[in-house]
Amino acid sequence: MKKETFIPFWKNKKLSPEARNELLVETCRKVFNTEDGKIILNMLLADLRLYEDARTKREKTLNEYAKFFIRERLGVRDMKALTDFIAETAASEGGR
Repeated sequence: MKKETFIPFWKNKKLSPEARNELLVETCRKVFNTEDGKIILNMLLADLRLYEDARTKREKTLNEYAKFFIRERLGVRDMKALTDFIAETAASEGGR
């Protein structure tokens, strides 16, 4: 019997790009919806300068990636949802 090789969903060519993206968003939300995940996400977003003014080119690049991460990896795209998401995430660790 032939053993199947594991293919991560993000590399699975049988899935459409949209399906792979949906699975990635679902996975990120599951991970960051735990209490530990919220702490890590808050730290990650703080490291990416989401909560502070970005002054240097490097800080601006990090800030843009934080927004990309929230929008594309977590699937939060409208402003109300984004505001609620940031408030909930920051509150999970007491904010910065």
